[in-house]
Amino acid sequence: MPRRRAGLTLIEVMLAIAILGLGLVALITTISRCLGVVRQARNFQTARHLLARAELENALQLEEQIEEGAEEGGFDGAPSEYRWSRTVERFGREEDGLFTVTWRVTWSEKGRASSEEVVTRLYAPEVKEGGSFTGPGGPR
Repeated sequence: MPRRRAGLTLIEVMLAIAILGLGLVALITTISRCLGVVRQARNFQTARHLLARAELENALQLEEQIEEGAEEGGFDGAPSEYRWSRTVERFGREEDGLFTVTWRVTWSEKGRASSEEVVTRLYAPEVKEGGSFTGPGGPR
């Protein structure tokens, strides 16, 4: 009567190690991508915070007259790779008093440039002095 051998053959062991190796490679790749997404989310969160800060520190609503043009600058106390820029363009006719304001925060990470941008409309009619108004009940 032949004796049964207990245990695994060399091929079974090698196959198990190959499957385990592939699983580990997939797991490490997934973890690496997840960390990249977390880093990118942190950068966009920082950019949004700095964008709000730039809008508050350089508020257009406080200026007496808004002019078209572009400005840019950096942030005090923030990482040096973050910069802001603002572009103001007239929207529609000049007498409408509408402007398109584009705020952008840019940064660089590992040689790749990224940016976050917010575009808003600003209503700032020109102040006109004097004149009169004639309504349905006559001059006022």
